[in-house]
Amino acid sequence: MKQWFYMLRSPFNSLDIDTQNWVYRSFYQFVYKDIYFMTRDHALTEDIIQEVFIKSSAKVHQLRLNPYIPSWIKTVARNTTIDFLRKLKKERQMLSTSWVNIVDINLNETCVAIEFELRERNKLLYQTINELKQDYQTVLILFYIESKSYREICEYLQITESVLTQRMVRARKKLLNHFLRKWADDND
Repeated sequence: MKQWFYMLRSPFNSLDIDTQNWVYRSFYQFVYKDIYFMTRDHALTEDIIQEVFIKSSAKVHQLRLNPYIPSWIKTVARNTTIDFLRKLKKERQMLSTSWVNIVDINLNETCVAIEFELRERNKLLYQTINELKQDYQTVLILFYIESKSYREICEYLQITESVLTQRMVRARKKLLNHFLRKWADDND
């Protein structure tokens, strides 16, 4: 298994394709866990492994003693990973500060548009409620606007819960139909 350490010492281009693939796969398996532990991102880990492999294969011949190759490769992998993470952090900071104003402007425009639409929808909703039968208006207002429970509404109107349930279903259905018709007409 550790033979690939020594294959790195020879010129990589002089190796046949199968040997190059074997050396790279062995290298990949050797450093993957350490780099992934630091990045927690598979794609970034693969990019860093390629960078480490290029650095290692270019400079491994400068090492005098073979027993130090594994620890040297791990050190190169760790340092390259730290450099990548620093660079990534710096790029993210630059992006976040440069786009802050644009994001704020878009959020403010979106908030104003949403607020306006909510106001118009609520106005139309109250108009639609006022156009319903008095019984439907009463149960909807008591339940949704005044937040009364079914029991409280039944006591107030002196009706049974089954009557209230049926009235609420009908009131909601009428309100929905009328509201959607008006909303569609207003938006055309």
